Amino acid sequence: MSQSTTSHSCPERAVERSTPSCPRTTVAPIGADAFQAAFTPAPSAVANMRDSTAAFLSRVGVSGELASSVVLVVSELVTNAINHGRGEVEVEVRIADGAISVSVTDENPAPAVLRQAGPDDTSGRGMALVEAFSDKWGSSGEETWCEFRYDTAGSAA
Repeated sequence: MSQSTTSHSCPERAVERSTPSCPRTTVAPIGADAFQAAFTPAPSAVANMRDSTAAFLSRVGVSGELASSVVLVVSELVTNAINHGRGEVEVEVRIADGAISVSVTDENPAPAVLRQAGPDDTSGRGMALVEAFSDKWGSSGEETWCEFRYDTAGSAA
């Protein structure tokens, strides 16, 4: 059974909280090698998911460039879900079978699309970053996922 805590500020493991600066968010471990979060879309959720992902990776011994890459990709996928998705956003980060997998879901049936942003565009590079930093990625519409090869030393394979 997962344990979680409740708080009215925005720490990484707060559950079922809602304030003007921090949307209702549920973050819970799901076993020793995974965590998941669900939240209402709000820009402040991006930083919370970066912090939660970094804390999880640190707890399981993943650090350095690999951890930074995973945190960056979580940030981009969550931002994409908030800006282009619908409804509640869910994030899952899991380590299994030599890989770190990241899954972000929302209720928009349209898949995430890799596009070429122009030099003056202020957005549109998120999926290009996901493609560049992860080993593989995909989108079925409601779910966009990626995977990083992982070795037990905490670095990219």
